[in-house]
Amino acid sequence: MNITLRPIPHGSYVASDAEVISCTYNMNGFTPMNSVLVAHQIERAYFTSKTLEIHHSVRGFRTLVHEDVSPSVITSTETEKWDSISDASFEILRTAAAVGRYKSICFTQFAFVKGLFPEIAFEQLLLAAEFAEHFGSFEEIIVDVDEKYIEQAQAIWQQLKQKLSEPHPDDEFEVDSTTKVENTQLDPVTSTAFLLERAETGDAKSMAQLGQHYRNQTPILALKWLTLASFRGLKSAEPLLAYVESKLTYEEKTIGYKLSLLWLSDQIKKIEAHREAEMAPEFVAWMKKEAT
Repeated sequence: MNITLRPIPHGSYVASDAEVISCTYNMNGFTPMNSVLVAHQIERAYFTSKTLEIHHSVRGFRTLVHEDVSPSVITSTETEKWDSISDASFEILRTAAAVGRYKSICFTQFAFVKGLFPEIAFEQLLLAAEFAEHFGSFEEIIVDVDEKYIEQAQAIWQQLKQKLSEPHPDDEFEVDSTTKVENTQLDPVTSTAFLLERAETGDAKSMAQLGQHYRNQTPILALKWLTLASFRGLKSAEPLLAYVESKLTYEEKTIGYKLSLLWLSDQIKKIEAHREAEMAPEFVAWMKKEAT
């Protein structure tokens, strides 16, 4: 897998050679999406249809692939904080992989940054890039970065590589037998977007339901969320967790466990940044208790 951080001059844009371009759906003023359409001479009017606006205005993170333009474009829902959905990058890769023919993809979400560089969101994107071979037939991933922050972006990438190279202890996710467990029945999943939003707050039931939803289409992500649900003490998630583990290779299981650990690491960063409002109160209390 070839991963490239491509510096983009602040306030401008350069066309990419990638077969598919990933953009946050935002047509208001100077945005990476508008710049991409201009750079590739793609008709802007096509992306202002009412159907598209409705698709990306519904609550929850959503993606949509547009194959009848060249290069193809994947639009994703604009979120207040792009790092509020840790699976966002993986969802984009899954959308591209569903087409089944793309070898290269360019992410434009960080080509133009106003204010502080969103470190957590950028690390989540690089994490998805590092494991992209498990989510499609990609051979090349290009990540556009506002050149004002290219050194910071490169440092984040090096730190992530170091994290990924560290072995995880086999007992990292042993569940405390003294944890009070609610006997919860897993309900049928009806909305991935809703469950993503709820699971990111630390809600154990939603974590388990999301794992249940992912178990066939993206088992590595299923392992991530079921491991987290089990770690929280949700016993009803454990039979499905064991099933998913039995279907994965050792390498795939290692990736799923690392995704779980890195997700918890991001929650600590958010608490340190006083962003507890994004999490369920009981999850914040649990995180702080575990840290003591």
